[in-house]
Amino acid sequence: MKVRENRVQTILRVDLSRRTSFLETLPEAWTRDYIGCRGMNARLLFNEVKAKTDPLGPDNILYLGTGPLDGLPIGMGRMSVACKSPRGTVAEGSFGGFFGPELRRAGVDYVAIRGQADHPVYLYIEDGNIEIRDARHLWGLLTHETDAALHRELKDPDIQLRYIGPAAENLVHASPIFGNLNNCGGRAGCGEVMGSKKLKAIAVRGHQGIRPADYEGFIEAYKEFRERLDLKTSRDMWTPVWSVYGAPVLVRLFAEMGNLMMRNAQEMQWDYEKATVVSGENYLNRYVTKAKSCWCCPWPACQKLHEIKSGKYEGFKGGNYWAGQPVAFGSLIDNDDLEFILVLSGLCNQYGLDIFHIGYTLSWAMECFERGLLTKGDTDGLELRFGCKDQQGLIELLRKIAMKEGFGQLLALGCTEASKIVGKGSERFCLSVKGLELEGIAQRSMLMVALGIAVSEVGPDHTRWYPPYPCHPNLLSEKELADLGIDLDLKLAFQTRNPKEKGKLLRWFTISRGVVESLPSCVFLIRDTLGFDMRPWWNLFKAATGIDLSYQDFIMAGERLLNLDRAFIVREDFRRRDDRPPIRMATEDVPYFGFRKLEPSLFDPMLNEYYEANGWDLETSIPKRKKLEELGLKDVANELESLSLDVE
Repeated sequence: MKVRENRVQTILRVDLSRRTSFLETLPEAWTRDYIGCRGMNARLLFNEVKAKTDPLGPDNILYLGTGPLDGLPIGMGRMSVACKSPRGTVAEGSFGGFFGPELRRAGVDYVAIRGQADHPVYLYIEDGNIEIRDARHLWGLLTHETDAALHRELKDPDIQLRYIGPAAENLVHASPIFGNLNNCGGRAGCGEVMGSKKLKAIAVRGHQGIRPADYEGFIEAYKEFRERLDLKTSRDMWTPVWSVYGAPVLVRLFAEMGNLMMRNAQEMQWDYEKATVVSGENYLNRYVTKAKSCWCCPWPACQKLHEIKSGKYEGFKGGNYWAGQPVAFGSLIDNDDLEFILVLSGLCNQYGLDIFHIGYTLSWAMECFERGLLTKGDTDGLELRFGCKDQQGLIELLRKIAMKEGFGQLLALGCTEASKIVGKGSERFCLSVKGLELEGIAQRSMLMVALGIAVSEVGPDHTRWYPPYPCHPNLLSEKELADLGIDLDLKLAFQTRNPKEKGKLLRWFTISRGVVESLPSCVFLIRDTLGFDMRPWWNLFKAATGIDLSYQDFIMAGERLLNLDRAFIVREDFRRRDDRPPIRMATEDVPYFGFRKLEPSLFDPMLNEYYEANGWDLETSIPKRKKLEELGLKDVANELESLSLDVE
């Protein structure tokens, strides 16, 4: 069996227009500078997708990236997908499962797909065999139907797949890429771009081995890492809770704290009894049939499979219930029927829709309807009100959105574009940033969250600075922080409604999480002190690759990633004006809980602190030449300058 080396990474380049492919070796220095996965995708995207490229045209490139730790126990099966978003931003997302390790076992670390096929195709990769195969028989199938059809066709239960549903085929806003039935990533537009290329799926099978460069050193580093996450000895009280229940355990807590957005965030005090009904505990006790984990995850299994065993939805099966579903299909639309939440979420997975696009666009439409801005004449006769009395009507509406039929054509655009068409002031309660709908985390109660959502180069994406709060201040002393080179007052940063230190805190979170996602590993494992003390991750990288670099250089890879993403979007004319919270959050207080609106007097000092910490221009958000050259990105500074952007 051939054994892969981890310090040298390869990229498979595919041109669907020409139906050609070839394998290329990336510079070894790039593994040191960008690590891999998300970091490498950022470097490739900036280099190869030029300014003003048509996002849905043949010159946009879709990247799928693994990294030097994928296929080893620490990789957790993570992978990154990236391209230019139809909104002009970076479109990037990571997801787990088993595809990433299988791709590396096939001898490929990255796939770069350009061009457009003249009919639906799928890409087949098996070790050195690369084929572009006909997929006309798969076009139009739901995601779970595609999964089943390809497994039957390829006659291999271990084949790993990534695919799109009808929503992405029809270029529905924010459509992600799916795999392993219930895993998805790239909600920022990657599925749309895959659909524009008429690429229905990617199938991969590999038979090579993956071994760390320093096996004994890797074992020791892995033991240190696992000790931080041991369910009995971890110093973080949330470690065992997180590993068993997952994020939905926060639902009842958030209801008490005023962190559940209700009725399109008009209110923040959803009834505690309703929150209890849709809680993670109730889900686990009543509907879960099996626990499931990604590749070599050290936790019992944060993913779940479920089935509704009685009632009108008897027999409906699905998987995964995160903190997002009870918000998107619960409090946002004032629905406390957990079974209906599972059905809406499951149908989104089958059609290939993003749950946040659907949840926030539905809640926007419901508010429009109740304010008289939309009527039954607009909604195909649907009484579109909060509380979801017409469940079958909403189920049919999901189908119409995926197929772009009737009223679904408007909602398929997302709430930003739909509100421009409806007008009448409806833009004020569209909850999006940079044209992408929010996720499940409230902003006015947690100021770092508000800042992180506003400045993200992809639009709202909490994984870029996850978890949305620092570890408890008592876990790290001032001396330990100083030894790690982190200039932060953790006690001040931990005060979620105090604006001080939030810019510096967010910068550290964004850079360090970028490192973790470049290895790659799963940000869900950032518990205990693993979000501040990056030395366990550093030791794992050195042992896996055999690359000896300093701790500071290791962290700098995350800073390069952040600056490449920012350079990409400023090249597409995004500026400080776009790093803003939604209008509702900026103009409306939450009086019941005493949360202030994110008006300029509160928000702008945090934004200034973040820009200053990054070395970006305060007025434009453009990275300065000095900072880019410090990071070895002189070529990026030169390109921005060639486009008449002021980097001095």
